Amino acid sequence: MTVDCILLVDGRRIDAADLVGSGIDGFVIRNGSYVLKIPKLFGRLLSDGTIEADSENHFHVNHLELEKQAYERLRGVPGVAKCIECTSDGILLKYYQNGALSEYISCHKPPSMPWRWRWVLQATEIIALCHERGVLVFDIALRNFLLADDFSLRIIDFSNSSLVPQSMDITEANLDGCTARLDLFHLANVIYSIMTWQKFSFDCAMESEWPTIDQIPDLEGLDVGQIIHACWNREYTTIQEFALEIRLYAKTSSSAGILESPNQSNT
Repeated sequence: MTVDCILLVDGRRIDAADLVGSGIDGFVIRNGSYVLKIPKLFGRLLSDGTIEADSENHFHVNHLELEKQAYERLRGVPGVAKCIECTSDGILLKYYQNGALSEYISCHKPPSMPWRWRWVLQATEIIALCHERGVLVFDIALRNFLLADDFSLRIIDFSNSSLVPQSMDITEANLDGCTARLDLFHLANVIYSIMTWQKFSFDCAMESEWPTIDQIPDLEGLDVGQIIHACWNREYTTIQEFALEIRLYAKTSSSAGILESPNQSNT
């Protein structure tokens, strides 16, 4: 009898009980206060105790190399999940026990508007800092914003990101469909989701797939709706323009108020 198993790059078997996440490109394994993201490598545990690696593993062994480069480029950037090290095994990250913002929205009542504003400003600042380091994030989604101990945001998952050469203006870059405008579109979706406390996303992998205005939600009466609409309408060319508008609006919005713990308003 054989048993399917998950392998590290060096062929060691992973205990399935430690598996805490799985994506297209890799598995996430928890080890105490850390998680290790590894490429998707499979094997079979044979009856004699030996392990036979899957014949297609060599296609996947290097799948995390670009993401490793992204984490190295973003090392020390506030709001990016803390990367401990990148090794041949994978990417070792800090474990954030509060989970993802997507889970928090699903399981909790809406927190106060000041807290939602805090997340909106943090998400915007994080993407702005990524662009400053020449990283087009692409996969900007609620599930990829984790909550730290103080409930501030930490972004993860750069498996589909693009690294813009230092000699290139990021606003003019188009790397396999990844553009600054596309990042702004996905960021606006996250902001809409935070402000309305309901998940919204649109499958748009390149600007040619940009939705028409009738395919996106109505923004009437929504705080910051004008800015989201302008973003969805491709009126911004840089994250800096967008971030400036968001900050100015927050300063004048009565709903941005005084911050409290998000759990104070949804216990």
